[in-house]
Amino acid sequence: MQLSQAHLRTLQTCPRQYQYRYLDSLILPDATQLTETTAQKRGRDFHRLMQQHFQGLDISPILEAQPKLQPWFEAFQTMPPPMIEGQGEAEHVRSLGWQEFTLVGVYDYIIFGQGQAQILDWKTYAHPPAPETFTRHWQTRLYCYLLAATSRYSPSQISMTYWFAQGEKGANAYTFTYSEAIHQQIHQTLEQSLTQLRQWLQAYAQGQNLPQVPEAQRSKYCYECAFCERCQRCEPSASAVSTLDPFLAMFKDLGITR
Repeated sequence: MQLSQAHLRTLQTCPRQYQYRYLDSLILPDATQLTETTAQKRGRDFHRLMQQHFQGLDISPILEAQPKLQPWFEAFQTMPPPMIEGQGEAEHVRSLGWQEFTLVGVYDYIIFGQGQAQILDWKTYAHPPAPETFTRHWQTRLYCYLLAATSRYSPSQISMTYWFAQGEKGANAYTFTYSEAIHQQIHQTLEQSLTQLRQWLQAYAQGQNLPQVPEAQRSKYCYECAFCERCQRCEPSASAVSTLDPFLAMFKDLGITR
């Protein structure tokens, strides 16, 4: 079973959503698919543009067909991220076997230097989140871990840089340094997470569902989830609440409470 950073992130957020998406292979509702396609298509196209750029291919056909990518590419040319010297490779793939699982990472760009390596990732968010968000992100943790575990580079020789196409000048790149201590922490976290997943999969094979988000965190995660109706955890609509108001008032007058 292959596990990417998206799989690990979903498992951490909501095991039940992981089940729906990756075990049950349920398709997201059409409205959600359209929203994601609209929001992410330009980002995917920009990644393709950057891949061809670093491979030395002509990117003018892409820019002519999608002129909205031009400002982002110009931003990269005028405010590129800090990059080490070395041999670069776009869309680099690494994997690591872990018992019955295979951890997989697809790197936007990676530079193999003399005594150091740098992972680069392109982001097209309109409003880049705080650096702390990426420190905890499974992409940062898994990509650095995989590189350290499958290469000659030690953890202290690895860094990861996020570059934001729409970031403001001076805040368009975040660089995180890796270390042996962080590497060991991630190893322990992976060990615990995969042990737990193994137990859930055994129960799933016996007909049990994976756990839902705890009730206390329902408002944080469930209301925006595409599967909230399937889990019966959607936020009541304003119209539904207003329709019930007269009945709730009547019950209150009669001294009836929930």
